[in-house]
Amino acid sequence: MSSKLKERLMARTAGVADRAESAAAARPPEATPRAATMPAQLGAFRLEAREYQERIQQLQTELEEAKRSGKGSMKVPLTDLHEVPGRRRYKSPEAFAELRENLRHNKLATPVGIRPRVEGGFEIVSGHWRTDSYRELGRLEIDCVLDDDSSEDEAALSAFYANLLQSDLTDYEKYLGFKDIRQRFPDMTQAKMAEQAGVNESVVSALMAFDDLPAEVLALLNEKPALMGATSGYALARLVRTGTADRVVLAAQRLANKELDETQAVKFASADPAKQKATPAATSFKVKAGRGTYCDVRQAKNVVRLEFQSEAEAQAVQSALKEVLEQRAAATQAEQTEVSEK
Repeated sequence: MSSKLKERLMARTAGVADRAESAAAARPPEATPRAATMPAQLGAFRLEAREYQERIQQLQTELEEAKRSGKGSMKVPLTDLHEVPGRRRYKSPEAFAELRENLRHNKLATPVGIRPRVEGGFEIVSGHWRTDSYRELGRLEIDCVLDDDSSEDEAALSAFYANLLQSDLTDYEKYLGFKDIRQRFPDMTQAKMAEQAGVNESVVSALMAFDDLPAEVLALLNEKPALMGATSGYALARLVRTGTADRVVLAAQRLANKELDETQAVKFASADPAKQKATPAATSFKVKAGRGTYCDVRQAKNVVRLEFQSEAEAQAVQSALKEVLEQRAAATQAEQTEVSEK
C-alpha cells in the first residue's frame, strides 16, 4: 500500500479520540448517562482508532503478499466489496447475461479495481458487473487490485475511462460520465477530456450536446439510456436552440413509444407545422342500381377508386372506362396543342 493511502487513512483516524474527548467535555453533565462515563467513551473511541490502524496494516500485508506471488492481485471476499452510488455504468440485461456466462466457464481476465474503506471492506472502483456476475454464480471471492493512490475524484475518473471503451456503453451514459468529470474538475476543458479519453474532441462536443435537451427528454433518457445516440441528440439539441423545444419533446416521446425511429424523430422535430399543407379530405359517393349499390366511388387527390359488387361487373366496365379515358386523353392533348400554338 502506498504511503499516500496510509497517510489519508491515518489522517481520518488520528483525531478520533481527540474529537471524542472534546465532545465529552462540551456535553452538559446531565446529558451523559452515568453508565457512559468519559473514560469509557474515550476507551471505546481509542479502540475504534486502533482497529482502523490494524485494518490499514492488514491491507498493506495483503498487497505485499499479492505482489510477492507475482500476480499483483489478491482474492477478496465478495462480502467485503461495496458499491459507491453513481459509479456503476449501464449494461443491458443481454450483455450482462453474456458476461456472466463467459465468467462461468472462463477465468477472470481483468481484476476488479478497489479502494479500501476506513470503516472496513473495499469500495469498487471498476468491475461492478464482474462482481455481480460472481455473486450470481455463487462464487465467494474475486481477484482484485488496489487502486491505492487515487482520490475519490480520481477513482471516479478512472472508473469512467475504464468503462468508456466498452461497446455496450450508450452515448447518453458516456455523456453522464463526461458531465460528472466536468463537475469534479471544473477547470478541465473538453479538449483535455478528449485527450484523456483517447477520442476526438468533436466526439466529446457531440456528447455534451445532450446538455441542451429539455428536461422531459433527459427524463426519458434516464429511463432508457439507449433511446437515442449522440448524432440524434446533437441534431435535436440544435433544434432546441432555434426555439422548437416543444416539438423536440413530442418527437422524443414518439420515439420512446416506438412510433418513430431516430431518423424519423429528427425529421418530425425539424418540420414546421405551419408550413405543412393540409391533406385534402377524400370524397366518396355511391352509384345506385335500384335500392342496391352498383358501385362505390372514392377520390383522394389524384386517385379515383371504383369498387363493384362483383368481379364480372368490374371487368365489363373496364372496357368502357378505357374508351372514356382514351377520349379524355385525346381531348386534353388537343387543348394543350391549341394553347401552345397561340
